[in-house]
Amino acid sequence: MNFTSKRYLLLSIVFIVLFIIILLWAKCLSQKHPPRGIIWASGIVEGDQTEVAPKIPGKVARLFVKEGDRVQKGALIALMDSREIEARVKGARAQAEQLKKEVERAKVALEFTREVTKRKIQAAQAGVKAAEAQLQGAMAQWIKWRKDWERFLVLRKRGVISQKRMDEVEAAYKSAEAQLEGAKEERAKAQAALKVALAGKSEIALRTKELEATSSAYNVAKANLRAAQSRLDDTRIYAPIEGWVVEKLVEEGEVVTGGTPLIILVDLNSLYLKVYIPEAQMGKVALGQKARIYVDSFPHQSFTAKVCYVAPKSEFTPKEVQTHRERVQYTFAVKLCVVENRGLLLKPGMPGDGVIRTAPGPWWNPIEKKVESP
Repeated sequence: MNFTSKRYLLLSIVFIVLFIIILLWAKCLSQKHPPRGIIWASGIVEGDQTEVAPKIPGKVARLFVKEGDRVQKGALIALMDSREIEARVKGARAQAEQLKKEVERAKVALEFTREVTKRKIQAAQAGVKAAEAQLQGAMAQWIKWRKDWERFLVLRKRGVISQKRMDEVEAAYKSAEAQLEGAKEERAKAQAALKVALAGKSEIALRTKELEATSSAYNVAKANLRAAQSRLDDTRIYAPIEGWVVEKLVEEGEVVTGGTPLIILVDLNSLYLKVYIPEAQMGKVALGQKARIYVDSFPHQSFTAKVCYVAPKSEFTPKEVQTHRERVQYTFAVKLCVVENRGLLLKPGMPGDGVIRTAPGPWWNPIEKKVESP
């Protein structure tokens, strides 16, 4: 057999193998029961629900959404009656603004008092210094003339000097003594003035306390304003997530308490199919396994999913499972999280079938086969 014949033989074998594989694949696709490596279960498409509720009680003034609406994250959902709260905000703002002005006035008064007191103290200290210098000069003159008077008194007794000269020295001595007394009085006045000036520090302390008290009241007023403004902000209800309104629980005009749900949102990008797998098959199921979801509304489309939750313990199959044999057996709840909800076609509440692939092989669409659960 030459090289060309061997090549044709090899190609023939390859075509035959491919043909057999295609036949087996087609058989798997056309069979009414899942092929090996496939676990199939029915369930309901669900999503994590988010209740949107006001923080404060009051009357629902406006409601901007209805069931079936799609809302963006941060969209305005509802308005609560805010007239009373707006009045509180207005009053709190007026009080804060008034106290702010009083704080400014207290600051000006404090700075003025500090400056005036500083200048008075400086002037009084300069006066005391000048009085001390004057007193020292007067003291020096008094000492000089006292010595001269005592010396001349001895000379007069001896008859060395005349009475006239003695009278002149005595007059100068008495004048120096008078100046000394006057200097002492001036020093006393200067010291008294300094004492009065220093007393101005107590007024500074008083002004400081007034400023602190006014500032404290202003801070309380600002806190009250923030609280009132926050409460006013709470009258505007926004969507915490992007999703669809699956249920509207109140109507405009209703009075609700704080925390009462107004609507329920479901994020259509975070849907899952909750199915129940028989206990005997759970050994083949693991987190992260690839899966697909099929729904009656789109029988020829599949939605990529993966196993994202496996219940830690078994339970009786819920009553909504149709056959009696399945209801009495133990099952495990398994969630198949949708990887991509193309066009947001999947909606909560849709019945669907989940297919988990536990081994390599073809996928299988149970919706197309119209089969019952075994």
